[in-house]
Amino acid sequence: MAFAAEIEGLTGDLIKALSQSRATTDKSFLRTRDAALRAFKSNKFLRTNHFEVEKSLCGLEEKFRVHNRDALANELKARLDLLSQLGFKWYPEALHLLLELSDQPTYNTKLENIPRISADDDGGPKLRWEDIAQEDGWAQDSDIWDSINYSEGSGDEIFEDDPGEESDESSHFGGDAPSGRTVQDLIIHPQDNDALEAVIKQQKWKQEEPTQDLSGKVRKIGLSETQALREVLFMLHGLPTTLFDADGAPDPAFQIFNIAWQTQKSLLTAFSEAGGYINILRRFAAQVEKEPQLQALQDCVAKRVRVLDDHLVRIQERLASPTDQVVVSLIAAREELTPVLEPLFRLSGVILKVQQNPTSDNFRYLELLFDESSMAQLTGNQELYEFLARIFLECFTVYLREIRSWVQEGRLLPSDEAFFIYNGQKDVPLGGIWQHRFKLRRTEDGQLLAPIFVHPAADKIYTTGKSIVILRLLGRLKVEDTLRSDQDQSLTYESICPPGFESAPFPDLFNLALGQWIDRTYTAVSSSLKTALFDDCAFEAALRALHSVYLMEDGAAASAFCERLFAKLDTKDATWQNRRVLTTSAQEAFAGTVDASRLSISVDAADARHVSATEARNSVTAALPLVQVAYRPEWPVQMILDEPSAAHYQSVFTFSLQIKRAAHALHAAKLRDDLSFENDAFDDGAQSEARGLFYAARSSLVWFVNTLQTYLVTVVLVPQTARMQRELRAASDVDGMMAAHARCAKHMTDQLCLGAKLAPLRAALLEVLDLGLRLAHARAENGVARMDQDGDDVMGGAGDSYVIVLRQIRADFARLVRFICGALRSVARAVSDEYAVRWDVLADMLQPGHGEEM
Repeated sequence: MAFAAEIEGLTGDLIKALSQSRATTDKSFLRTRDAALRAFKSNKFLRTNHFEVEKSLCGLEEKFRVHNRDALANELKARLDLLSQLGFKWYPEALHLLLELSDQPTYNTKLENIPRISADDDGGPKLRWEDIAQEDGWAQDSDIWDSINYSEGSGDEIFEDDPGEESDESSHFGGDAPSGRTVQDLIIHPQDNDALEAVIKQQKWKQEEPTQDLSGKVRKIGLSETQALREVLFMLHGLPTTLFDADGAPDPAFQIFNIAWQTQKSLLTAFSEAGGYINILRRFAAQVEKEPQLQALQDCVAKRVRVLDDHLVRIQERLASPTDQVVVSLIAAREELTPVLEPLFRLSGVILKVQQNPTSDNFRYLELLFDESSMAQLTGNQELYEFLARIFLECFTVYLREIRSWVQEGRLLPSDEAFFIYNGQKDVPLGGIWQHRFKLRRTEDGQLLAPIFVHPAADKIYTTGKSIVILRLLGRLKVEDTLRSDQDQSLTYESICPPGFESAPFPDLFNLALGQWIDRTYTAVSSSLKTALFDDCAFEAALRALHSVYLMEDGAAASAFCERLFAKLDTKDATWQNRRVLTTSAQEAFAGTVDASRLSISVDAADARHVSATEARNSVTAALPLVQVAYRPEWPVQMILDEPSAAHYQSVFTFSLQIKRAAHALHAAKLRDDLSFENDAFDDGAQSEARGLFYAARSSLVWFVNTLQTYLVTVVLVPQTARMQRELRAASDVDGMMAAHARCAKHMTDQLCLGAKLAPLRAALLEVLDLGLRLAHARAENGVARMDQDGDDVMGGAGDSYVIVLRQIRADFARLVRFICGALRSVARAVSDEYAVRWDVLADMLQPGHGEEM
């Protein structure tokens, strides 16, 4: 309560001193005092929290030490310790004020300034108020301590208002004015009224209203050509003017002195159109864009508009402060500005096309700039060509940043939504990274979603980035480091269009520069990846292992596997379709040739359920196509094996298996016939005829199977595998290796008549192989019948049916071989590639097999 009473008393004294009122019971005095007390009690600006100040200073000291400024921290701590001993009441407020006024003290404070400040403080006598009072004679001035009367009606003192007196303290305004001064002292009176009147007179035409003459015709407001030129320059600056409306159209209410109306209309219309084009650029540069590519275009537009603004400023400066005689002319200004404005008109047209189609791609403006640059060069406008080409290359730098990140680091930037490469599938096995991880972005009609001038180099860009990704996975980072050190390459106008090449087509120069830069990176990366595949990943050894399994290059291993499989088929063993049994059998057979753990055999269970044991035994087309082999080399080698190539390998494996199945059946039939011949107790004419037919049919079928096997191995597989190895070595990159491998694999299937277009021919070949199984089955059934039956009559009936089967086999064989030879020659004549030669060779090899002698 004592504190409140003290505050109330002090407030009353303050109000009395300010109002010069001595009545403490006056209602006005009481209202003023109560209002002041309420303001004091609700004051939010209390004492500074000295704990927060100490915490801030300790933090500042620690910051000095963190930034290796220990000497400065020591000086601060020493002065803080000294200040705490002084007992100064307001030191928290003083230190808080210094903290608020500080500006990055860690970096801006210089330690050498501290001794200088100390020296200045101790270098001379200090100025004191006592000395000032003694020097100015305050003791002799009895009126200096009198209270000042602020009211205008006071008669104690008279204040004279002198309008012409200049204030020496013009920095004080409003309530901050020193005592003894009024508002009149703060008014600034102009000194040069004539200049002000001249300016007002010059701008008077803006406030004029059109008037009518005696005939009622509206008179136009006149203005000078200088005023019109000023309006034109302001309008081109993008500022609001009186002569032109908000849309930039000239106001017909004004007419320039000494210029015909048609001339004025033509001039102002030309300037108005120019202002419209420039405003398109200004609005585009001012709008907010999120795409980096459009931001780059905005920056280029802003720079070119700034060049125009600088030129306009120079014109205004020349007219405002002439150093010589200046002729003000709108026509001269138009001629002077035309070289600066025309390139901006073209640029504005590009921006307008982009804005008219907001759904277009973000790189559409790059294509427009590229086309406009090329067209300007074709028309011979070198200045416009250089202007547009420089803008194009500056904007292309942003797009090139994404290309550089991809080809040098194998990374796609976060803002790559407009880039033509994207992440297709993230969770893919290592062997599928090359084909499935990264994809090319295309439109609905299959066009590459990239600027048209990037299309020639798009494939190499795509391949180079994928190669970097694979090299990183293989641990080959040396090439990536080398490429990263070569990042100074930039496509500028000076590097693309050097002096002396002004007449060379810009598209050719650009494609050459971009292609050379991409080629350097592409060659280094592709060569390194190819070396890694052949040397570090043993690609050729893995390919030989693949051929050993699918192409049965290792005859002993292939025969061991086939014999076990055929034995199960002959005995109708249900385990012929058991995946584990088949895989174990294959791994044991090929253990000495390949890594057996990578080999597996399976049978399509869904289709196998529909194949009976008898069908599986008696036909090469029933069960054998269901046997699927899978050999999985290391993942770098798997990249080269695409799905079509794997299908071609499987077709060759199945065809080889079918040939071996027929050969196995014919060999087993020969053994059974030899045993039967040794056990025969008699040999009549029917048996002799049957044996003759059997051996004739078997001989023809064995010859056919051997001929087909010879063609398969010597004419197709051996040359094609050798060719495959040569082309793989000669390929420039992984895509080239994949293409060479797929091409050779397809050649194998086509030359073996396994293609879709030769399905009837392939069916005839397999039907001949089925004749071998049919012959073996007929011989086996005839042997069983001879051992189980007695009597000449029964024997004769059985022998007759056996002979009929043999004769039918002979007839079918002759018919099928004749059809095969004719079909081979027909398709050979229909095509003109290397397949025709192979088919002619096969037809010649089978030619002796069809004739009456068989």
